[in-house]
Amino acid sequence: MEKLLLITLSIITTIESNPVINPRQKVMLLADIDQLCSKLVVIDNMFFKFDIQKNVSGIPADMNVHWKTGNVFFTLISEEMKMNIVVLHNSGELEIIKVAGLGQSTSVDNLNDIVYLATDNGVYKYKDDGSFEQYTAIGEDVMYLTVSADGSAMFIATWPQNRVLKITNDGQKIELFPAIPNGHGLTIDTRDNIYFVATKTSYVLKNGESIPIKIKGLPSNKMTGIFVSRSDAVYAMDENSNLFIVNAETARYLGSFGIEGVNSFAMDAADNVLIGVKGAVLKFTALEQNPCIGYTKTENQEDTTEYKRHKSRHSHRKHARATTSTTEAVEEEYEEELEEE
Repeated sequence: MEKLLLITLSIITTIESNPVINPRQKVMLLADIDQLCSKLVVIDNMFFKFDIQKNVSGIPADMNVHWKTGNVFFTLISEEMKMNIVVLHNSGELEIIKVAGLGQSTSVDNLNDIVYLATDNGVYKYKDDGSFEQYTAIGEDVMYLTVSADGSAMFIATWPQNRVLKITNDGQKIELFPAIPNGHGLTIDTRDNIYFVATKTSYVLKNGESIPIKIKGLPSNKMTGIFVSRSDAVYAMDENSNLFIVNAETARYLGSFGIEGVNSFAMDAADNVLIGVKGAVLKFTALEQNPCIGYTKTENQEDTTEYKRHKSRHSHRKHARATTSTTEAVEEEYEEELEEE
């Protein structure tokens, strides 16, 4: 995040403080700013820059992030509907976790730095060296799981029984949890409210209550999941990448990332947003400040910067260059600027 801001400020400073910069250099530098600012996503006074696209062979589902390492865990579903648990390392390397049984999904206890794996053979703990050990054997396929904020309780959803179990005492005590009939995408916030999705509709079981309620303000039949950020904020996203913030039983729309076909999303320790779509994991880097401030034109605002004057002067040429490459466009603009001078 800081690196991106420094790069932007460096470009701006170079343009504004260097009186001898030639037209070609100026056009190239302005093109860099234009590329950055044209892809900036603004959501409720938060700024995100599209950063990385990691291609995968299938659909990423049920993403979770280990905040300490930055590793992203998700279920990769192939076209043949085969599932593997995959870890996307902070280095960018993809690794299939070869766990006993069929890997279904994951959950991360970030307080205690423990990654849990849900399989058709029970629940396992995943270790940093790539090994794993069994946490508890259920005798049922574990499809989804989540861990309470303090790590003392685990909730798992099983199949084909379609029921939720509560596990305590370090995996030794198992009891039926009838308040949630079917826990797709189980998530717990720091107040021990339990969120889940049924038929792509989000519900919450508030701490101390026995009947879950539908979360107001979220679209029905379109939700992909709910995620609790490191700052304890609860976010939800639908399949059209519309982002919402959830306050117990109500939600407020924040904005959209402009991505369709979202299957899963998560946030890392720096609130960078990861979005899973068919064939890729997309990363949007969070910025504390708008790196393009002063370089975007607003209504009734006079063009006072060189960048604004440049964009206004050449805006009528953009359509003609729409099918040319970026390099060709910059070269053409450089030649035109030389002719004008």
